[in-house]
Amino acid sequence: MSGEVHDECGVAAVYLKPNKDSSNKALFYLYKILLNLQNRGQLSAGITTYNQERRQILHTHRDIGTVNEVFRTSKLEKSLDIFKKFSGNKGIGHVRYATFGRSERMFAQPFERHHGRLWKWFSFGFNGNLVNYYPLREALEKKKEYHFTLENDTEMLMHYLARALVGNKKPNLRAVFNNLSKKFEGSYNITFINALGDIAAVRDPLGFRPLSYAIKDGNVLVASESNALQNCGFERFKNLEPGKMIQIDNGNISIKRYAPSTRKAHCMFEWVYFANVSSVLDGRSVYVTRVRLGKELARLETQQVTKDHIVIPVPDSAKAAGDAFAYELGVPVKEGLIRNRYVGRTFIEGTSRKDKIANKYTLVKEVIRGKKIFLVDDSIVRGATTEQIVGALKDAGAAEVHVRVSCPPIIGPCFYGIDMSTVTELFAPRFMKEPAESMPEKAAKKMARYLRADTVIYQSIPGLIKAIGLPKRDLCTACINRQYPTPTGKKLIKIAVENYRKGRKEGGRPYERAIRCG
Repeated sequence: MSGEVHDECGVAAVYLKPNKDSSNKALFYLYKILLNLQNRGQLSAGITTYNQERRQILHTHRDIGTVNEVFRTSKLEKSLDIFKKFSGNKGIGHVRYATFGRSERMFAQPFERHHGRLWKWFSFGFNGNLVNYYPLREALEKKKEYHFTLENDTEMLMHYLARALVGNKKPNLRAVFNNLSKKFEGSYNITFINALGDIAAVRDPLGFRPLSYAIKDGNVLVASESNALQNCGFERFKNLEPGKMIQIDNGNISIKRYAPSTRKAHCMFEWVYFANVSSVLDGRSVYVTRVRLGKELARLETQQVTKDHIVIPVPDSAKAAGDAFAYELGVPVKEGLIRNRYVGRTFIEGTSRKDKIANKYTLVKEVIRGKKIFLVDDSIVRGATTEQIVGALKDAGAAEVHVRVSCPPIIGPCFYGIDMSTVTELFAPRFMKEPAESMPEKAAKKMARYLRADTVIYQSIPGLIKAIGLPKRDLCTACINRQYPTPTGKKLIKIAVENYRKGRKEGGRPYERAIRCG
């Protein structure tokens, strides 16, 4: 995707069977898993480890920055100190990109809550978005003397977890998460650990976000994506089913259903863009899906291909689709855009199109000059970067630029953990008022003029469903057809569309104002 859109985060959990070799190595696995989940969040990273030989039985290290920045790997001595200080045989981890909450250390996860009773002392990581945040908050505000410092759904989840652990007897974690599932609406993958060393990894009943696990020789690894497990040497992984949890209690490992799953709503965008191309999500390869998306897109092509045509995929997430698109049409693939991979995060942002593109890509003019370019991208959300790339390609001497998008038009905001929360910020609704199985020709022409492109073709919704290979009823496709899988989501889209059509300024998540006790 040319215009950086982010998922909220990635989660991890590690349990190593106690023995001489593994008793203090949980952090090494957590670090490696988080490195492999870095695509899911680069704003902050953190871990909580368990070690009953420490006075600080649960110990949390979290900070703003990439995984390597947080673990100070550029400073060997400081990094080794961190790994020594936080050694243990169990732990959880988290990488974050914020859809709700500011970019400060206090928002970094995991969140740890201290308590004198060991089962009430816990830490957790959270991937998702609670759509009914405000009703949940108002329910607590009716209680006496509740105060909220962070005002995000992770803090709300922490309060509800703490309330579920009250009493003089340790509750069963399955019962805890079953009760919480009756209160929560939205997407939530949770990794949890307490000061007794109990671990839970929980996937919401709709399965919005992926969650994988592997058990090997009595050791357990959990990660948002399967590639992280494979790169730790755990090749035989499984996807945790929606409404199920992994529970590790006193060394006993079990997979349990904690909540009914009446339907599934796997986020289609995970296959299109978010997930690592080497991952397998709910039995469907991300790479194979993106190849199929390219093939489906090629079937929609209307241009008469000549020797002057080339395909340039927008790196990196559009490469598989771009290569397949080119193969189907018999057109050569060229690297006309080279991603600047080592720039990292920067506060230096130019104002001109040339400056903004230069921060992300280097244009190879020798490839571009005089060519008719099929510019293949995985999706267009806000459109600004696509417009800048098209303009830069033409400035570099391209004869024609034909924009090809492997995902259908994004016309609905996401209420489930992706940072595109208003209709106003989206590109496609400016040109098409209602959802459509395929892009209307009139809207495509208007888009092309706006982008300075010669033509624009989007993937069709049937083509997307076919490429993923799961039943349409098992996918969340709300952002492309405005069919939301939860009750509050259905209410919110009506409010969001009405605000957009009446020209009302949305100013953030629509449900921040519209639904208080839905």
